[in-house]
Amino acid sequence: MQHNNQDAVLLELLKEGSAEAFTQVYGKYHGILMTLSTDMLKDQDMAEDLVQEFFIDFWQKKLFLKIDANYQNRDRASIMKSYLYASVRNRCLNKITRDKKFTSVIPEEAFLPNDPLESKEIFFMVNSALKKKVPPKSSTAFRLRHYDQKSHKEIAAEMNTSIQTVKNQIGTAVKILRGHFSPAHL
Repeated sequence: MQHNNQDAVLLELLKEGSAEAFTQVYGKYHGILMTLSTDMLKDQDMAEDLVQEFFIDFWQKKLFLKIDANYQNRDRASIMKSYLYASVRNRCLNKITRDKKFTSVIPEEAFLPNDPLESKEIFFMVNSALKKKVPPKSSTAFRLRHYDQKSHKEIAAEMNTSIQTVKNQIGTAVKILRGHFSPAHL
């Protein structure tokens, strides 16, 4: 219990601007946060960068001031660890979502059915999901990319938007379709 009480004291010292308290928090939690981020990102250097950036933000942007607001219903003595863990986990998830390195590269042939009727059925199911589940702009961007084989640049010009917006819209469509066709939904 004293271990957790120390966190409550460190949190109060951080709020008073104590650099020594920050150094203690860093020393105490750097290792566990590195383990978490390395496990999630599968890349030691990327994990180190992410944890370092988090600690820089934690101090410079005074993220510790958000701890009480985010964890009001928790035992005050354990909120620091919960906040640090959740923050780094969320940053890892954001990194994984944004970084193309984490998208699996599987040959398109792996998804092509041998039976033409099966191919038509899959096309119909995807089309139906695009119409019913995916926002119109995301659906259009997805169709132009995957059905018409257009580049992000060509789609951006055709839709009169930025390349990044096109990527985001396609990502939204893919995320919704993955969720729709996940085993839990089938």
